[in-house]
Amino acid sequence: MTEPLLRFDKKQKYLVFDTETEGLNLVSSRPWQVAWLVAEGDRIIKKRDLYIEWPDLNISEEAARITGFSRKQYEKKCQSPKEVWDVFAEDFYDPNTLVVGHNVLGFDVYMLNVWRKLINLPSTYSYLPRMIDTRALATAIAKQIPVDKKDLLSWQYRLLNYRERGLKTSQAFLLKKYNIPHDPKRLHDALYDIEMNFKFFRKQLFELDI
Repeated sequence: MTEPLLRFDKKQKYLVFDTETEGLNLVSSRPWQVAWLVAEGDRIIKKRDLYIEWPDLNISEEAARITGFSRKQYEKKCQSPKEVWDVFAEDFYDPNTLVVGHNVLGFDVYMLNVWRKLINLPSTYSYLPRMIDTRALATAIAKQIPVDKKDLLSWQYRLLNYRERGLKTSQAFLLKKYNIPHDPKRLHDALYDIEMNFKFFRKQLFELDI
């Protein structure tokens, strides 16, 4: 018996996550905010939004403007990197949960690795087979590329490397495409991003046999 399509599976658990970071370097930039939600089917059952304490955190004025970073709020809410990791990992490493995010395979997984190293944990990408990248799905939908269910991870990486002039896969574009009400000024806050990400992910599921 074949497994039901995700769009119809009301019991499937998802974790949608996003990080905000001090830079874009895949091997050294540190995440200072991590937000995630846990859902069953289309029902959200948990949301978390945590700030990670780095005493020497250096956010440029441009990055602060884009993300809405507030030093005062950060210093008030931040917790130790190990403490935040333990809370996040409890949900993130659930083997029955599919991990969803926008460009997570191209960026955020590397930020998680930086974070792990800084708290003296070994590198691991064991969770990758459970990941669904909504930027990859956006390319598949735009170019009408069928899902490779036998090797979903490699299929997604091929899509993330696909380049074509005029191809639009940003979160802002997808929110407009699916007519999802949103505040453009709030994008790039991790908590708001995951809430919006989950909304258009549910729309994408009806355009792909996944």
